[in-house]
Amino acid sequence: MGVSFLTPWAAAVGVLALLGVGALVASERRSRRLCAVLGLEPRPTGMLGLEAAALVAIGLLLGLGAAQPVVSRVQETEGRTDVEAIAVLDVSRSMLARPSRSAPARIERARAFAKELRFGLVEVPVGVASVTDRLLPHLFPTLSATAFTAIVDRAVEIDRPPPERRASRATALAALGDLGRQNFFGSRARVRVAVVFTDGESVPFNLGELRSLLLRGRVATYFVHVWHPEDRVYGRRGEVESYRPDSTSRDLLERVAREIGGRVFSERELPAALAAVRGRLGEGAVAPSGRELRAVPLAPYAVAVAALPLALLLLRRNF
Repeated sequence: MGVSFLTPWAAAVGVLALLGVGALVASERRSRRLCAVLGLEPRPTGMLGLEAAALVAIGLLLGLGAAQPVVSRVQETEGRTDVEAIAVLDVSRSMLARPSRSAPARIERARAFAKELRFGLVEVPVGVASVTDRLLPHLFPTLSATAFTAIVDRAVEIDRPPPERRASRATALAALGDLGRQNFFGSRARVRVAVVFTDGESVPFNLGELRSLLLRGRVATYFVHVWHPEDRVYGRRGEVESYRPDSTSRDLLERVAREIGGRVFSERELPAALAAVRGRLGEGAVAPSGRELRAVPLAPYAVAVAALPLALLLLRRNF
């Protein structure tokens, strides 16, 4: 186990506490001179020391939090080796749509849903892929939740990579056929599940061919329909673009799901989607599967503890 700091230079913010102590001492001196003039009894010197100590503690704790300390340790991981899953996120430009300017975009909602799915399948190796008119692997199935989260947050972006062809619609669900004919899953995985997070706004494709490829690869496919009728795409200046949601997208996904033996879930049905995936994966024995570096950030705790001396200062000043 070790401790490291992500931004050690930021600890300098704690020096600001010294300015507070200086201001406190100057204020105390003025107060004592005023008490002498008015013939009043000044407060005990110990009170000044207590408040100065509280200020220093606040500075130290905030400086520690700003340095972002992280405790890391290597842990043994255990998981199943007979099943694997892949979260596939649609990264076409229509996934920028959102119900309002301040609401999260479809791609942001899809990222959140994918991470919820991952943390609901702790013992299952889960990978990440993106789809436009082609399917791209970002992370092959792994038990590392840290790697999964990092890839979803940092590597899955709109039009990265861009679709091979430029058109009003970039998504081609036919590309999902690569799940069955390419090596997205390990050879030992007897049960293979793909969960596709998409708005379902696809160009026409050969459904029979997609069905054949997925069945050949033994890939069970589920869809989470990330879509809202009020979704709009907003430009950099906040202007509404010409895009309009396709009201038939859910029907298309339902038709595809019926053909390939999958299911479609709305954004509000993620628990049901997770239950369906777990049901398809079934139960199985877990075995040691290597080691993983796990990190616990301490900054939130340092900031929370800093609230205690701050509350002491506020109480003494106001009461």
